[in-house]
Amino acid sequence: MMAAKFLNLGDEEPKIGTGLKKKPRTTHARVNPQAIARAGEAHGFTRSTEPADNISSTRRGRPPLNEGMTYWRIYISPQLRDQLNSLRDQEGRRLNDVLQDMLAAYRASKRQVDHGPDHS
Repeated sequence: MMAAKFLNLGDEEPKIGTGLKKKPRTTHARVNPQAIARAGEAHGFTRSTEPADNISSTRRGRPPLNEGMTYWRIYISPQLRDQLNSLRDQEGRRLNDVLQDMLAAYRASKRQVDHGPDHS
């Protein structure tokens, strides 16, 4: 009897956990899976487990395993990014290949400026 009074566990006290039963529940609207699927398909994403159709772009994806590549994160303006991606898609090449050609062209133009025009 003494222990019950000490722990406030007398018979006249409310049962443990009854306060949780009185707590109002918040309801959330259910997600519309068809709307989510339509939004994903607009960006080329599908939850289908069927084999994917051939991608219209002829661009190659990741490099072959024997080609050494490094992930490099850079910050560029959105306009430059869009122009580079457009060029990449038009030519059907990886961005790495486009950047290599741009660097070669830049170096060639610098050599021409430093040494003057070729008079072959």
